[in-house]
Order: sequence, then structure tokens, then C-alpha cells
Amino acid sequence: MTPADGESGSDAVFGRLAAWLATSALGETGLDAADRPLNNIGALDFHQLFAGFCARVDRWIAPLWRSTLGLEVLNPELSGSQLIWLAGDLRRTEIDRAGVATREDYLKSPIFIVDTTNRPFRWRAADPMPDMEVIQRLSGDGVTDYFVMPLPFQDASRTSTLSFATRQPGGFTALQLAQLTTAARIWSPFAERWVLRHIALDLLAHYLGRVPAERVYSGQIERGDVTTIEAAMLICDLRNFTAMTDSSARGRIVTLLNRWFERIGAAIQERHGDILKFMGDGLLAVFPLTESRTLTCDRALDAAIDALARTEALNAELAAEGISPLRFGIGLHCGEVAFGNIGTRERLDFTVIGPAVNLASRLQDLTKALDTPILASADFAAASSRVLRTLGARAVRGLATEIAVFAP
Repeated sequence: MTPADGESGSDAVFGRLAAWLATSALGETGLDAADRPLNNIGALDFHQLFAGFCARVDRWIAPLWRSTLGLEVLNPELSGSQLIWLAGDLRRTEIDRAGVATREDYLKSPIFIVDTTNRPFRWRAADPMPDMEVIQRLSGDGVTDYFVMPLPFQDASRTSTLSFATRQPGGFTALQLAQLTTAARIWSPFAERWVLRHIALDLLAHYLGRVPAERVYSGQIERGDVTTIEAAMLICDLRNFTAMTDSSARGRIVTLLNRWFERIGAAIQERHGDILKFMGDGLLAVFPLTESRTLTCDRALDAAIDALARTEALNAELAAEGISPLRFGIGLHCGEVAFGNIGTRERLDFTVIGPAVNLASRLQDLTKALDTPILASADFAAASSRVLRTLGARAVRGLATEIAVFAP
């Protein structure tokens, strides 16, 4: 707090800070052009909100040189993210989940102490120098006081920290330290609000797929709530998987599957496809029609061809490890499908169903008999701009008449 602010007393400072956060984080309510209710009109995004919070703490409470916000998320790949406010500039870093709990830079850090004790940590220039790289670096930057505290989230299973560092001679005063602690508590519910939404969307996207996640989060959760959409479908399945599981250790098979799915998934997701489900040693992906039918089918076909190339590259790695090559089949079709929730009252699945899905599955089955890794329907071949070769009319399980079959 500075005399120029024209305020006196901690309550006035906290009132100003809370009022600014409530207005800037939540925005206004209203209607859009189609008279649909809208919330958070004019609200700042979370990164801007944190930058604004730090700037006001710097002006109203204590001169800051640096502030960091560490937030743990629930993501299969990421442990968390960190926002770093440094002399008015803001940047974001992400922390990989793999090995984070055993990394030396984490084990020898103030954050580790805060995470394990759930109590604040403070270092001042007059204190002995700890064996912590971050403190040594801050000291070299002229920091005189560093204070980090856990944020009191309602969800105690997630760790979250907020730190303040100053170059002020003598460090933070007792009053400033008390005000910083209260300011962090005022900030805490806004940070937790962001984390919970981030976790919800991340988990839904990882377990359902990107498009289903958006639909579920927006409210499409009622059993039987389905929408008819047009999409290209890709169904993929490994060959001889049963024999592989019978002759290999369970952990080895899971690792091998994940290595293969990583290749297949990248080929699909890079072309805006959505993997709806993994089915043992196979998967179902859709490419919703968001542009022309031709471009959508081209993306699905490119994904299938790329999946084949990536699997061949993986097979080269497996050969060097003495592991047999992987073989698979892909069925491609396009058409209308029912996209939404099916299941029981207690357990729902967001998926696609309909004759178009069944045909893609039958084409995938047919790749075994024709010894061709990728097969497409006549509808798919007609829609795609790529040249596909005809394999003639073929009998398909479950259909009374033969269908025309195509391959790249």
C-alpha cells in the first residue's frame, strides 16, 4: 500500500482487491445476438487475471519483483502448470507428469517443502543460503525476501502454491507479509475455479475425445440425447492380438499397445479426427463434417495412410528389439450417425451408432480376407478427391447384397 493510493488500512486494500477480482474474473451476464444466455461477458482470461492481480499487489501492498502461481492439474501427461510474473511480464510453463516426484530440482526446492508440510516457506537475504537452486538464483538476482504459501483450496488432494519475491531493502515488513497472506487467500477461490474447470475439460477430452467432451461439458448428458451428424468413420484393429497376449507378459503387451496407439492416435488427431473409444486392440475414430464432405474424407484417408506408415516405422524399432511386427486393418466409410449418450442410468457412454458405423466395422473385418490394410466403401471413395482402386463387389457379413470395395 502506498500513500499515492489515498487508502489507509488493510481492510480498504482487501476490499479494493476483492472488488477488482470479482469484476474482472466474473464479468457480466446477458444475452448474445440469438438471445441465448451468456456469462462472464468482458471477463479477463485467467492469465490476464493473474497478471492484473500481481500488478495490484505490487502497487497496493508491497513492491514485488516476482510472483509465481503453481497449480496441480489432473492430466495423464502433465503434472501441472506454473505462471511466472516477473517485473510486469508474464509467462507460462507446463510440468510433465513423468518423473516429477523424483526430480532433484523439485526435491530440493521450497515448493517440495510447502507441498509436504502444507505450511508456508520464507527465505530472507540475511538467512543462511540453502541447497536450493531457485533460492541461489533469486539471491543472485538481488531478491531480499521470498515467501511461498500453499493456497487453501477446498480440494485438498490438489497442491497449489503462490509465491512473492521482492528486492525491497530489508525484505517484506511484518504488515506486508500479513497482507500478502490475506491477498493470497482472496485470490485462492478464483484459482481453484480455473483449476476445476481445467481438470473437468482435460479429463473429459482424454477419456471421451475432444468433441464429445465439449458436448458433455455444455450439457448433453441425458441418456438417449443423441444428435444426427455426418462424419467419416475410421475403425482400426490389430491382427493376431489374441495369440500375442497368450504368449507375452501382460505388462509387455500393454506397453506395446500404448506404443502402437500413440502412432495411430497421432495420425488421427493431427487431421482433426476424434478417437471415441479404444476397444481392446482397436479403436473407433470419427471425423465430423465441419467442412466439405470431400475434405473430411481426404483427412480420414490421409490419417489411415499415415497410420500405416507410422506402424511400419514402429515395426522397424520392434525388429531391433526382437519383437514380431504389428499388422492391422482399417475400415473407412462416411455417412450419417447418431452421436450421443447411450447406456444405463448409472453408466453412460458417448459414442456413435448406426448402419454407417456397422459398415466401417465390416470393412475392417474384410481387410483380413483381402490381405489389404485399408479398405473404403463406395460412398467414401466417391466423396474423396484421392484416387482409390476398386477391388470389385464383395460379400460383407451382415449385409444381404455385395458392396463395392476400394483401397488406396
